[in-house]
Amino acid sequence: LEEHDEDLNKLGGSKGGIVYREVAESHCPSRPAERERIQAANGWVTHETEIPIISQFQRMNWSDQDVLDIFHRCFSDRFSDSHGKPARILDIYRVCGDLAVSRAIGDREYKAAFNRDPALQDDQMDAGNNEWRSPAPMPFHTYQEIHKEEHTGIFEGDLVIATPSIQFFQVGSYGDDEFLVIACDGLWDVIDPDDAVRVTRNLIFVLGFSTKECAERLAELAGGLGSSDNITVIVVRFYGKSSGLS
Repeated sequence: LEEHDEDLNKLGGSKGGIVYREVAESHCPSRPAERERIQAANGWVTHETEIPIISQFQRMNWSDQDVLDIFHRCFSDRFSDSHGKPARILDIYRVCGDLAVSRAIGDREYKAAFNRDPALQDDQMDAGNNEWRSPAPMPFHTYQEIHKEEHTGIFEGDLVIATPSIQFFQVGSYGDDEFLVIACDGLWDVIDPDDAVRVTRNLIFVLGFSTKECAERLAELAGGLGSSDNITVIVVRFYGKSSGLS
């Protein structure tokens, strides 16, 4: 939390306002660079939308007061006009109409090294021949819907890569940074960053939770809000001058 950056998103809740910033980008095929890489490998990216309140409603834990608070504050006002047009729509991009992430350690059916012809020689690969077919039942009909033609079924290069996207940023430069929340889309699909910050701040500074307990509570909240994906959460606390500790 840095109150000195002018372009950060500001939240109400304290005298000066709680300030947070998002410091990482998701490994998703929605990013232009990821889409271009996938398309260069003869893959494609599909786009679908979802109204969270409808898809999550049956899975929500209505006995959890924090779930109710988040629902009333964030979900109930997501209909922006009298015609019921949703104010928040979840955009979902998928690699080849299937996988919602574009970088992963697993998912070998999207990678050339595991699926290319074993008879292919090294010199052929060096010459740029990196063709392969996926053993997975690819939804090629989604490609046809987008491009109005049939897919060849042949890919060249990895559709999904294991190379992490690394960013460098400074924390604690003013001594006001309080904590960092690291989580996968199982959390962010159902909890907005402002709610994650508000809940975490309350857990640490009001209820006295440890960072491990905060992470467990955020994961529990994500489940209570109807997340059906894997949920991984890490909370890192910084002990600067604002915390009164060193």
